[in-house]
Amino acid sequence: MMNKILLFLLAVVFISCTSNQPKDNRLLFSIKIKPEYKYILVTKNSYETEVRYEGKEKAMNKLRSMGVKNPNVMSRQSQSEMILKTEKLLDNYIPVRLEIAKSNGSDGLPDISQGISVNGESVNGNMPQFSSIASVKPATIDEKVFLQGVQNNFSRLSLPEKRLNIGEQFTVESTLTIAMEKSHVEITVSTIYKLVSVANGLANFNITQNYEMNQLRMDNSFAGNGGGQGKLTYSAENNMVTSFEMKSNLEINKKLENFLFVLKTKSEFTQKIEVTKK
Repeated sequence: MMNKILLFLLAVVFISCTSNQPKDNRLLFSIKIKPEYKYILVTKNSYETEVRYEGKEKAMNKLRSMGVKNPNVMSRQSQSEMILKTEKLLDNYIPVRLEIAKSNGSDGLPDISQGISVNGESVNGNMPQFSSIASVKPATIDEKVFLQGVQNNFSRLSLPEKRLNIGEQFTVESTLTIAMEKSHVEITVSTIYKLVSVANGLANFNITQNYEMNQLRMDNSFAGNGGGQGKLTYSAENNMVTSFEMKSNLEINKKLENFLFVLKTKSEFTQKIEVTKK
């Protein structure tokens, strides 16, 4: 009888202690791929790049005589719809197949990649790694380059798991290398994600990007600045981003012997993701 009373008292104490543990009301931000789901990704991408030379009239005349267009403005728009289907969980990985359902450029005509499917897998729910083209491959496509391009579409979704209160933020560091006039510039990109609101199961983030030129990889003839602003919406139920928007700009100047070389670029990226159970 005494043993039963002691067991009862211990159980009461245990329940009391566990019930008094404070509940963690912070948002769990955790992007994961789930088995037996379908993800539809609609992406729009646009950019405009201007290359310009500045200098004395004699130097400008020499450029014109060489047929150099100054300034030279290039732009492109593209839109794609990709469908990612995941299979049953096998040990710690999920087989996946991605179909490029639609893909077109500025002219609105279908891109060569439209209709291609690729195989891959997600390990521990992380973003998929794509390994091979599953459909008939057009002869003009380099498979390795193509798979890397597909992989890049998921790079923005490879974000660290965090617990956040409204107003808190986290930073992701990355690098960007740009070739310029027989040289290159290495840029450190700091992307800051700040949680601004949570409502109806959706968490909204403001995004700020800061660009910093890496002085160790360039000489004093370089100067540059840039950054970006965007928004991200995250579904806690689906462990997935549902909307991603980013506008960015970058300007780099390089002093040459007779010219000032100026590179300006601005880009806009939007992505919507629809998640459904298969």
